Amino acid sequence: MSAEKCEVCLEEKPKLVTCGRCGNRKYCGAACQRKDWSTHKHSCQPKKQPSWILKITIPDSREPQIWRTLVCPDNATFQELHYAIQIAFGWAAAHSYDFVARDPTAEERPVEDIMALIQRRMVQDNDEQRDFGPRQNFIRIVNPNDHKMIDSMHSYDRKHSQTPEKKADKVYVGEQFNKKEWKNAEWEYMYDFGDNWGHEIEIIGRGNVDDAFKCTDGNGHGIAEDAGSMPGWEELKNAYRAAKPNDEQKEKMHWYENMASNFDPEGLKGRESYVDLSVINSLLKSSMDCMD
Repeated sequence: MSAEKCEVCLEEKPKLVTCGRCGNRKYCGAACQRKDWSTHKHSCQPKKQPSWILKITIPDSREPQIWRTLVCPDNATFQELHYAIQIAFGWAAAHSYDFVARDPTAEERPVEDIMALIQRRMVQDNDEQRDFGPRQNFIRIVNPNDHKMIDSMHSYDRKHSQTPEKKADKVYVGEQFNKKEWKNAEWEYMYDFGDNWGHEIEIIGRGNVDDAFKCTDGNGHGIAEDAGSMPGWEELKNAYRAAKPNDEQKEKMHWYENMASNFDPEGLKGRESYVDLSVINSLLKSSMDCMD
């Protein structure tokens, strides 16, 4: 076996220690590796890993159920995943969001009566945290700009003193999906803390070493932003299904086609299952290119 040289002391050894993060630098031992880190850390980039194939579903949606299959780079941040989900589902990025790794063994939260809710909100107004029930999540990954969003007042209900929080622009997808501590976690993306559009994230496989997000499959037209939670979305769909829509239904259709923040001038009639993957992927490419 031929000897190789340590990057720091240049000592030759038949077997060297390799930088576990990038795999490019080799050392005779831990001492030289530590000595080199102050310089090497500026150029050290993680080794590229296979992408993640995610099936993301809005579980409360029905007839049709709305879902997308996304290819997500291993080194993407959760903020980038947030933007990819927004594009894939046709949201308008007008509200806040978070990701949580739910603990499947957590105790259920109790039903909160109105007086308990009022008392909890009062202490929140004083920037005090009062937990509602037992911890539900291993980790909560939050919008770094949550304080700027109109629905940020509701984010208190998503907090828990025993659940660590990290900002989405500082946390990488592969780092969290590979965590042994919560390998059985159920991942959820929540958008708009007023209407509470929950998205279940299921890891269905690994792909190639991809640098870009891609939407490979899906079903269901994107939901109207600010429709008023799922009941409001169902009312809008029923308006388009009506043979003779009444005045209120006509107003709903006009609002969606002209005034909603993610309006669609073509409406929903005959298009409830419509998904255009080519448009989604074009937007994903241009959006992520702008973020580079």
